Amino acid sequence: MLHTFLASIIALAGLASAACHPSTFSFPPILGAEHVQTRASEVRNYTTFCRRSHEAELLPREGIAPFCNVTVSYTHPGHDDSISVYIWLPLDRESWNGVFLGVGGGGFVAGDVDGDAPSVGVHSGHVVATTDAGHPSSEVWGLKEAGNVDWPGFVNFAHRSLHELAVVGKHTLGEFYKEMERKSYFAGCSTGGRQGLALAQRYPGDFDGVLVMCPAVEFPAMVSALYYPQMVMRERKWWPGECELGSVVKAVVEGCDGADGVLDGVVGRLGECRFEEILDKVVGREFGCAGVKGKVDERTVDVVKAVVRGLEDEEGKVMFPGYVPGTPMAGLLGLMNSICADENNREKCEGIPFLVTNDWIRYFIQKDPSFELKTMDLRTYRDIFRQGVEEYDSIIGSSPDLRRFRERGGKVLMWHGMADQCITVTAGRKLYEQAREMDASRGVRTEDYWRYFEVPGVNHCMSLKGNAYPFDALERLRRWVEEGVAPEELEGRKILETEGGKGLGKDVRRICRWPGEGVWDGKGWVCLKPGSRVGVERDEL
Repeated sequence: MLHTFLASIIALAGLASAACHPSTFSFPPILGAEHVQTRASEVRNYTTFCRRSHEAELLPREGIAPFCNVTVSYTHPGHDDSISVYIWLPLDRESWNGVFLGVGGGGFVAGDVDGDAPSVGVHSGHVVATTDAGHPSSEVWGLKEAGNVDWPGFVNFAHRSLHELAVVGKHTLGEFYKEMERKSYFAGCSTGGRQGLALAQRYPGDFDGVLVMCPAVEFPAMVSALYYPQMVMRERKWWPGECELGSVVKAVVEGCDGADGVLDGVVGRLGECRFEEILDKVVGREFGCAGVKGKVDERTVDVVKAVVRGLEDEEGKVMFPGYVPGTPMAGLLGLMNSICADENNREKCEGIPFLVTNDWIRYFIQKDPSFELKTMDLRTYRDIFRQGVEEYDSIIGSSPDLRRFRERGGKVLMWHGMADQCITVTAGRKLYEQAREMDASRGVRTEDYWRYFEVPGVNHCMSLKGNAYPFDALERLRRWVEEGVAPEELEGRKILETEGGKGLGKDVRRICRWPGEGVWDGKGWVCLKPGSRVGVERDEL
């Protein structure tokens, strides 16, 4: 009897976690790194997440599950940096599902240190870790002084701190639970998506799977290219307003909407959209918003066509792709924002460059905080674009070659919103096509380790109009890694109000594995090859 009782006590002790106290945790051996400080404290009923992400909207209003909040700070001697890794661990061992989840950041912020992503992750039973890469705020950090780039800081932001996040995070959970993770994943959108791809390429042993969303691929080229819409407006001395641009986008959506078999305000088949024809007919269309009304100007259509074509070199070859049909062009994260003294006079205005682009060109390329982007002509802008690629691509560019990650059994699930108003969906598609071409030359099927999805109606890391969003992406990745079930589709769902807060609707939009396109056949969503028709040449994937 006593023996049984003692055995039970020992078993329960094995399930318990260690104390959530700094003394519980040590610093792992990392070449070139030196420990500074570790802080740890219990957190209960945490409610101060921002709810900016759709996943966070679904969290309980009364607070998330309790967790141990550990912050490990360290430095690289001689590099004048101070980096912190933030690890949130489910407080009770029984609440941990054995998963370690790294989460990424956005813009020039390396990690979501106290916001939505860690809250969602730890409430789901994961140990979650993120890093500030030595830059805890969104304030510009690119220069030590004018003309002198903070190169160690840039390498930290590009990739080094991400690897150290994995090392520190896993070491910390091992000391807290007295056992290691079963599987590890990294998830991120925008900059976070770029980070996931960088980890797969440079540190293939750190994670078993990466979830890549709306990735900031080809970072040096992409960030410079985000200025191109502003350049077009300035070169033509015509700045269309948000209301007028919204009218143009609405006309495009209306003209392209039904190609997927349902009229729902979403462009689902980009290849079926006769964009130029629609634009030619939109001139003279009436529009009106609060205090602003008019008709779509021919100059506006000319500007939009140029922006959609994308930045071109001197011979007319595209240097970076532009917008796609149905994408919001102004407003939140839009690239064609401007301000005018008179909203009804669009000839005397000032453009509002995308903030990340403004900082990138001033601090990292020109290395001069006082540089004014509006002084660039098109020739200078092209040179600056090329300079950014030449200087930084080897550090923070995106490679389609994930051979080492594939050889270790790693999996990549990548999706991109088709209405991404910031990083065009064609950028993510281009990288994936390059990977497929490279793999084919080696006799490898890319789909065996890397699958890509394009999500109709979803914008940059969010759905501005409440369109169906792929909430199941991480779970699909886990099933692929842990059970060998490769994802053929994702499920898009909308968020609905419920008595207790918010929940997911029952209606599902089928999000097809690229190059498949979701089409409504009258009964449900089917995935067809581009150009196929329901009931005529139904060619399902």
